[in-house]
Amino acid sequence: MTSEPTPPVRARDPVEEAARHWAERYPEAPRFRALTSLVRAYGVAVREVEALLRPLDLNLSRFEILLVLSFSRRGRLPISRLRHALMIHGSSVTYLVDRLEEAGLVERGTDRQDRRVVLVSLTDTGRETIDRACEVLCEGEFGALTTLDDDRLDLMADLLNDLRGRNGDGSS
Repeated sequence: MTSEPTPPVRARDPVEEAARHWAERYPEAPRFRALTSLVRAYGVAVREVEALLRPLDLNLSRFEILLVLSFSRRGRLPISRLRHALMIHGSSVTYLVDRLEEAGLVERGTDRQDRRVVLVSLTDTGRETIDRACEVLCEGEFGALTTLDDDRLDLMADLLNDLRGRNGDGSS
């Protein structure tokens, strides 16, 4: 007597499960599914990127500040511009800059023309760190994004740009 092989047990996809429950009770199930997928995918992407950055003692927020500073012409920006560029609360930027300053990656100064303006500048160590962090992300193919080919990455970016532009984050 031979028994047939048991099919592998597939884990339930929490997004699909939630979408099924939502559809039983509320309208707009495709939008709910898309939002839930976006939030879950964001979490996966952040965890994997932060795992790549961890050996450099960076998380995604600190990396973003260093990156924005590295993209500026002089390697320095007013703290208010960092807040706007990163779309986060001023106290959060202050906290992040404090941590980066303690690590010797940035320094604070004042604008000579307006001493009320606090400038945040990359240090030489900060410049080396952001360059290395970018190399690490490229080598690691940006974590979770390694599973997508260039055409799908372009499609994803286009869809997200449509979403960002509709909601007026100023980047479209």
